[in-house]
Amino acid sequence: MLKPIKNILVIKLRDIGDIVLSTPVLKVLDHNCANPMIIYVVKKEYENFKYLLPYVREVVTYDKKDPIDLIRLILKLRKYDFDLCVNLHATFRSAMIALLSGAKFRLVHNHSGRDYFTSVPLGIVEAQKSIIERDLDTLNPLKLLPITEEMKKTELILNEEYTRYIDDEEVWLTVGLGIGAKRDNKMWMKEGFIEAGRRLAADGYKIAVFCSKDEKGIGETVVAGIGDKAKLYCGLDFLRLAFFLNKLRLFIGNDSGLRHMAAALGIKTLTLFGPENPVEWHPYKEEDGHFKISHLQDVAKTGVDVNSKKFRTKSMLPMEMITEEEVYDAAFRLLKQKK
Repeated sequence: MLKPIKNILVIKLRDIGDIVLSTPVLKVLDHNCANPMIIYVVKKEYENFKYLLPYVREVVTYDKKDPIDLIRLILKLRKYDFDLCVNLHATFRSAMIALLSGAKFRLVHNHSGRDYFTSVPLGIVEAQKSIIERDLDTLNPLKLLPITEEMKKTELILNEEYTRYIDDEEVWLTVGLGIGAKRDNKMWMKEGFIEAGRRLAADGYKIAVFCSKDEKGIGETVVAGIGDKAKLYCGLDFLRLAFFLNKLRLFIGNDSGLRHMAAALGIKTLTLFGPENPVEWHPYKEEDGHFKISHLQDVAKTGVDVNSKKFRTKSMLPMEMITEEEVYDAAFRLLKQKK
């Protein structure tokens, strides 16, 4: 047990999926310390995640577009007198934040480069593994209790204090469709979502279509294509989003932060992968109700370098290979599966 450690700083200036995938680290730290105070630094736009993250006492935000905000952040962090800083996916900038925080002991992990300003070498041999495992590797120098498979599961919390004002009359959802993603080549075709949604609606399921404000046009097209059993939920804040995801029987969507949120809330998921590798981004098990569809290895067998930057950022081929039939069949199995 790390009993002397009381104040812990965790830094992960990444996006929603990465934040959700870091929750096992929070769980392990809490389990190994005696009631620690964990402060988590996130990007400014993810401030409301403070209501969803377990084991965290406070969330502090950082806006890299504002040069003065770095000074504000450092001044605030230094007041906590941190015993330990864990920087899970470091850039040079976030490694500098770890150093300037004044933490007595720093574990700084850059997944693909030098671990700047770490107090001790982490001893990590970088290899293809899940993001959860990579984050947990950051804790290697600490003398921890054994980390069980249960502790490696992601987790979010829903505090009724922050969801009680949401109109319960809207909660009629059964199957959710997450049609968006960070890049176009991570998004399945809208015609596929329409066809899969139609078939599920014909089976008697109500459909919720989730998208960002920028994807509203595509969302409206998908809802119109499915019919009157579909409803659009566009541009929801994280609390409303988590509330509605928590009411689903199944979430079907692209590899995005949304599906990581659903999985962490205990909702069954079906993830449609494009060029990203499921080994890294699908740390979930079928027996827990999480299926994936990926044709990445089928593409690799044709001689294409699926690890190249050009392929990962541009290729639509893996997504184009996913059929409506396999999505519907997988969804049908998941909906009938008992957890």
